[in-house]
Amino acid sequence: MAKEPETRSKPRLDQAELNRIIAKHELFREGRAGGQRANLAHHDLSGMSFRGHDLAHADFTGAVLVDADFEGARCDYGQFFACDLRNANFRNASMVRADLRGACVRGASMTGADLTDSDLREGSFASYDPEKGLEFVTESKAWKEGAGGVDLRGATLSSAKLSGTIAINSNFEDANLSKAVVTKGDLSGANLTGANLAGADLSNCVLKNVNLRGAVLTGAMMDYSNLENVDMTGALTDKPVGKTLQQSSLTLEDLIKQHQLWLKAKGAEGKQLNVSGFDMRKSPPLVKTDLTMMVADRSTWHSEDFSYANLQAVSFKDGDMRDCNFTGADLRGSNFTNARLIGAKMAKTRLEPLLIDDKRALKTNFAGAMLRYVDLSGAKLREVNFTGADLTGANLTDTDLADAVFKDAIVENAKVDLTHPALKSRKK
Repeated sequence: MAKEPETRSKPRLDQAELNRIIAKHELFREGRAGGQRANLAHHDLSGMSFRGHDLAHADFTGAVLVDADFEGARCDYGQFFACDLRNANFRNASMVRADLRGACVRGASMTGADLTDSDLREGSFASYDPEKGLEFVTESKAWKEGAGGVDLRGATLSSAKLSGTIAINSNFEDANLSKAVVTKGDLSGANLTGANLAGADLSNCVLKNVNLRGAVLTGAMMDYSNLENVDMTGALTDKPVGKTLQQSSLTLEDLIKQHQLWLKAKGAEGKQLNVSGFDMRKSPPLVKTDLTMMVADRSTWHSEDFSYANLQAVSFKDGDMRDCNFTGADLRGSNFTNARLIGAKMAKTRLEPLLIDDKRALKTNFAGAMLRYVDLSGAKLREVNFTGADLTGANLTDTDLADAVFKDAIVENAKVDLTHPALKSRKK
């Protein structure tokens, strides 16, 4: 239901005043003397900068934040109820469990933002008029006024509440919407290319002219939704992609035992694990498993957990490992040529060359791989081959890039030092 517009003018702060409030809030977050929680409710903060600051639990209820800059800021549990966030910059911001109900996010950039468990249910859009104050208008009217959609490329929206949301012409490319609730929403014209919608509830939605090419739709519900001119080319559904281990006489556990025996006996006993062309999506977690020298070309592993596994000299050529967890894994000498690793977690992985003997070393290869929005923070990337790889929005902070090859690689919006010598060789 629409509310009556506010007539009172909103207090306006300059950047210096705002910085003092932010400083006190960060002291509050650290539990230090002089700290005070930021209460910026109903303020006019248009164009202000919050970039990189810790604003978790801050109250922005009803505030005007048009063109505000929150890039890289921490806004977890933030109160953004009924805020005007038009054209605001939230790129790579953390907004876990933030309250964005009724907020106007038209034209906002939220690429790479973490909106896990956030509440974006929108019964109305909020917009600010200098004379009328905060005004609530219906979604249909807001979009008819020519506002743009939201840019949520690579954003994390897992388990987010989006019931009734209007996201016409918005960009969700490569976004993680797993288990999100989007019932009764209007996603007309939205770009969901490569988006992860596993287990999402899209019941009773308007899905006209939607691009779902290559999206993950495993377990997604679309009951009573209006699907008109929807492109699902290459989408992952509950239907197996290629062969499955259910067709094999041995279980994966048995195959791994045979593989580990083969490794121990240096090929004299057991059998090397080869799952090339298999759909492995129903596999159990493989945390800390020794899979050294496994062959898995053209295999599908979406959302598999390989954390802290031994995966030296593994071949994942042309494989689909989107949203997989490789945190802390040993991947030295592995081959990921042309693999799809969008949204994968690869923090603190070992990817430097695998030493075979005093004269030979096997280098890790990501040539032509899709590494968009991958977290490689803290990884050892010495001498890794990224030729022609797409690292859009990837996180390469605190990595060892010595002698890594980035020829023709795409690093748009990536978190990386572009002045590093390894990056200078890439094609401009």
